[in-house]
Amino acid sequence: MVGFITHSRETHREVEAAFRLAVEWCSGHRIDGAPAIAHALKVTRTLGVHCPDAPAHVIAATLLHDAPDLAPADGMERRVTAAAGLLTLSFVKDLYAEHAVLAHPTEAAGTAHLHTLTSVPYLMAAAVADKIIAFQYAIGLAERAPDPAAFWAGRGAFTRLLPYFHRVHRASDGVIPHSMTAAYGHLLARCPKVPAPPGSLSVFR
Repeated sequence: MVGFITHSRETHREVEAAFRLAVEWCSGHRIDGAPAIAHALKVTRTLGVHCPDAPAHVIAATLLHDAPDLAPADGMERRVTAAAGLLTLSFVKDLYAEHAVLAHPTEAAGTAHLHTLTSVPYLMAAAVADKIIAFQYAIGLAERAPDPAAFWAGRGAFTRLLPYFHRVHRASDGVIPHSMTAAYGHLLARCPKVPAPPGSLSVFR
């Protein structure tokens, strides 16, 4: 059986173009301890497992979801548009918007992004696919660590956002395929139980 990405590349011009851009822009970068292209492919394959009928621009954008961090800033939008179309570029930007929400969380930004995710099911699916792969990596490290509690204690930037990640999980129910929500929930259950700190923003509770 032909793999999801291979079939999509053979079937859709914009996916093939996005794949080539992803290979180019990921070169020399690493994500989760491996070449960045491996992360892009894992996230896209995860999307395909749960959403095999995803539109071409969604597949292309998922391959390029880290492009704003990896591509030359002065050419990213122009090249994505020329190669894979405006729909792909718009989807990449909507996916990447969560980076800003997590880096500088505010109630307004978090609420707005969650609304966007629930309003566009394929956007929610791509965002959850990215989280599934990131969580698999982090949980794998934790479970192989000599002291898992110490491992998580040293990753406050991740654990402080767990309440938000749980809210994404709740919001995904009924929006994306149940299999994907369940896979994400299983990973969340293996993360530490971190109570929201006093005075935290309601969107992250």
